[in-house]
Amino acid sequence: MDNEKLVELVTAEVMRRLGSAQGEKPLQTAAPLYTALAIFTGGSIGLETSLEELKALQAIGTKLTVVLSQAAETIVGENWIKEKLGSDIPIITSQSPYPGKYLRAADIVLVPVLTQNTAAKLAHTLSDTMACTLIIQALMLGKPVLAAANAADPQDGWRVQKEMTKTPPALREALQNNLKKIAAFGIELTPVDSLAAAAKKALRKETNSDLPVILDKPAKKQVLDAEAVRRAAQSGTGIVKIEQGTLVTPLARDIARESHIDIVYN
Repeated sequence: MDNEKLVELVTAEVMRRLGSAQGEKPLQTAAPLYTALAIFTGGSIGLETSLEELKALQAIGTKLTVVLSQAAETIVGENWIKEKLGSDIPIITSQSPYPGKYLRAADIVLVPVLTQNTAAKLAHTLSDTMACTLIIQALMLGKPVLAAANAADPQDGWRVQKEMTKTPPALREALQNNLKKIAAFGIELTPVDSLAAAAKKALRKETNSDLPVILDKPAKKQVLDAEAVRRAAQSGTGIVKIEQGTLVTPLARDIARESHIDIVYN
């Protein structure tokens, strides 16, 4: 985990504790800013990093629902998901009813570990698994779909470390062409350690977060508190405008920084 992501996670925990100490509702208990469907296929390359990336998204108020393919049920498992992402996180398995309502409610669909097998199925528009069906239907619904492509990339650094670089040229080209095809379908491929950053960018674009929220000028001296910033974040804005002389509480500044909201004076 790099320093920026570590700071993000530590900041979220500090905010939670400060909110409890000051009698405010912790950020995690507020209404979620975003909802995401995270579909795990059966790969292990980049798996631990992907879980840290999802925690970083939770830290900015993203409610996650996890889908496990049959292979992921064995490789990842429900217990590990709950240990890393929270015991109350909804988990869909191959035995669960089709999670259509979660797909429709999601602001974004994430594939934290895209395997070569899943990439090949998607490249040929095969919907013979729940994971592939959800991904294809997400594209048909116009939802942003992001996939960490490390496990599907024949030239990924992990494979180089494991001396798996003797792939025949024709096979390497076929695997790379699968990735090119699904990228052309609209799946945004990203390195696993950039998954959270790419998701934040996509969510901001999806929610038009550059639109400012302008606070009305009050008769008395105005205070911008943590709750006001939370409401602004939940509306999907990226800017809060306040009048000169407005007092901004320290916790409000922390939440604004964590939610990537700019506080500007008129």
